[in-house]
Amino acid sequence: MYKTMICLPVLFALGCQTMSQDEAQQLDNRSLPQTSAVNTISQQMVNSLTLQNDSLRPDQPIIVTTPVLLDDLQTTNALGLQLQQGLIAAMHQKQFNLVDTNVAEALRVTPSGDFILTRDWQQLPADLAVEHAVVTTMSLSSAGMAINSRIVNVTNNRVVSAAQGFINSTAMNDYIKPSETVVSAHGLLYRNAQAAQTVTVVGDK
Repeated sequence: MYKTMICLPVLFALGCQTMSQDEAQQLDNRSLPQTSAVNTISQQMVNSLTLQNDSLRPDQPIIVTTPVLLDDLQTTNALGLQLQQGLIAAMHQKQFNLVDTNVAEALRVTPSGDFILTRDWQQLPADLAVEHAVVTTMSLSSAGMAINSRIVNVTNNRVVSAAQGFINSTAMNDYIKPSETVVSAHGLLYRNAQAAQTVTVVGDK
């Protein structure tokens, strides 16, 4: 079996926010478990990926890439970064053979602490012998964010499994907020334009 070596430069810093139990329960009216909404949607996505998996074996290593916006496939946000961490935790619970792409080749001992995680691609291993990756896209709408995840065999780009999910803007106030009622576009102000605008991810410029 041929091994494909993947070099993955990582461009974004992790931003983590916490949610109250009441906010987590807003994700679904059926009273979700007392975890954050990000972890809940991550578990739901991984459950679907596990059910749809048609070839990935437990012993085959896999990486979880950072979710990206569907518009350009190379931009993420605070929600995407946290969603990646949730997917990693949920996949480990399902006993996937995970490889962490943020572990540096050497431990850095500094006056501020001892660190081994990094997003500097120059400190990461040059190659990773993995054949499968979890890739996720996010698409903003006026109601929230649609999420699509899939497990891809990177040796032939075959989709091994796929899952879909949706995050309602009212369920994750720490990450998503409705668009402003008054919208500026082309030098003009438009009122009552909320329905036509996408939601905003908190922390995005």
